[in-house]
Formats: sequence, structure tokens, C-alpha cells
Amino acid sequence: MYYKNTRLEHLDGRQDLTPVWEYWNEHRKKIFGRAFHLTGGDMDAAEELMSATIIKVASHFEQRPLNMREPIAFFMYALKNEFISQYRKKRYEYQFRDGDKDVYDEHLTNTEIESAPQEVLLAQKEELMLISKTLERLPLIYQQIFSMKFAEDRSYSEISEELNISQALARKRVQFLREKLRDARSKKRKRLN
Repeated sequence: MYYKNTRLEHLDGRQDLTPVWEYWNEHRKKIFGRAFHLTGGDMDAAEELMSATIIKVASHFEQRPLNMREPIAFFMYALKNEFISQYRKKRYEYQFRDGDKDVYDEHLTNTEIESAPQEVLLAQKEELMLISKTLERLPLIYQQIFSMKFAEDRSYSEISEELNISQALARKRVQFLREKLRDARSKKRKRLN
């Protein structure tokens, strides 16, 4: 298949990418196989790589004439370049990130993190029970706010709309919740020591 200087333009001057998209769909299995190989068999990473590649290809040809002598070779080359680009970006980011730390486990001490997995699971289970008991003692409005903010990950504006309160009050109540949970955790640690 050979596309050279195909001049199919939209009214706004962009190129018609229909031939690129058709070829991509026709050979998607082959391209996905290569992406799957590059990502070490990670299905999600392969799909992400495919998506990033077609976006780059489309943006490349959007403002210039379509000129591909060997489309499959072009796609494979674009896929490899995107994989290298993503790899470099991740390697750069890992310089500044501590891979051993998990933001959700920041409340555990180093000895708890390094201990056996069963002990970590037990500590997490106890933490969840402590949160649950603390919430049960609070008024219903705080239980609702906890659910919206921490379980459903809603924004302050969504919480304030739902509860018909101001955003400032929603923030204040979330802060109150955090303080109550911190207090409960510190009281538990004092009892254990």
C-alpha cells in the first residue's frame, strides 16, 4: 500500500487522515503484537503505547501531506520511538521518586513496612477498624463527608453542592475529620507503647 502526497484537505486546512486510520485498523493486530512485546507482556501498557503512537502519527500528518512509502514500517518506527520516549520519561521521573514508598502506607513505620506481608495486612486491617470506629462516633454529616471525599474522591465543590454548604465549610469539615482520625491513631499508639 502506497500513499504519496495525498491531498485530501478539510475546510480548515488539515489533512484527511482517513487512509492512515484505515491502515492502522487493518494492521492493528501486528502493531499491537509489537507493542505487547516492547512492554514485556503488559496488556495495559501496550494499549497505552498504541494510543500514544496513533495520536503522535495523527498529529504528525495533520498539518502536512500524507507521505508513507511503507506504512507498516512507519507505524513500527513510530511505535518504537514512542516506547523509547516513554521509557526515558519514566527513567527521568524515577530519579526523583522513591519507589519503595507508597503514599497510602505513609502512616506505617519503617519496621511495619519491612515486616512480613501478613503483619502489614493486619496493621492495615486494624487501621481500617480504627477509622470505622472513629467515624461511628461522629455525627452522620461527617460520615457522609468522609464517604464523599475519601471513598468517592469528590472535589470540595461537589461536596458543598451535595450538602448545600459553602466550599470553605466543606474544607473545614474535611480538616476536622483528618484531625479526629489523627487523634484516634495517636491515642492508639500511646496505648500500645
